[in-house]
Amino acid sequence: MLKFSGSSVVAALLIAVVFGAFFFCEYLIYFPTILKCAWPKLSYARGGEGTDGRPTDSAVRAMVLSDTHLLGAVGGHWFDKLRREWQMERAFQTALWLLKPEIVFILGDIFDEGKWSSQKHWEDDVRRFHRMFRHSTDTELVVLVGNHDIGFHYEMDWFKLQRFEKVFNASSTRIVTKKGVKILALVSLLSDGRQLGGDGWMLDPPGVVGMKGKLVLMSMHGGWL
Repeated sequence: MLKFSGSSVVAALLIAVVFGAFFFCEYLIYFPTILKCAWPKLSYARGGEGTDGRPTDSAVRAMVLSDTHLLGAVGGHWFDKLRREWQMERAFQTALWLLKPEIVFILGDIFDEGKWSSQKHWEDDVRRFHRMFRHSTDTELVVLVGNHDIGFHYEMDWFKLQRFEKVFNASSTRIVTKKGVKILALVSLLSDGRQLGGDGWMLDPPGVVGMKGKLVLMSMHGGWL
């Protein structure tokens, strides 16, 4: 009969405890944390009735994120990137699985060094972003640009702007329709500072007229001085 010494049992238990703590802290902990979140319950009366006389559900499950700031090749240490990106990836993927949002908005500053990254480093940053924020076809991902992605208004150029728009199919003003709900997304750093009124927003900037009663999302990155 195989016998284990007391020290072997202690070592095995210690390894099991360490592995279990690591697994919980790096994977399982996101589940109880995100399970604290829930979608608000809306009355069907808000959605009205469909053609068959039954109530329709016009509510849209939308998740809003911002300022992911994926570290770049210049100022990002490899271990810092590893930790941050693992945590963001696990939090995002767990939220997709548990909450099942229909649309996800990321309101700018996707990258930390997009404003000065070379084409090679840009492509690497984009590859890491797509790996971390992968999603099924049931979820739509809408990405807006931020000042760290292309620079502030005094340092941006068409190359960096078009590079971002080509990858993320993004523009400074965009209307997204989901289940009949129109969502207007605006980016302040690409708009006319006089129209925006300094560093803030006017109540009815160009393009918003006629959208009263609709949901409006605004990315406040940049602004004008």
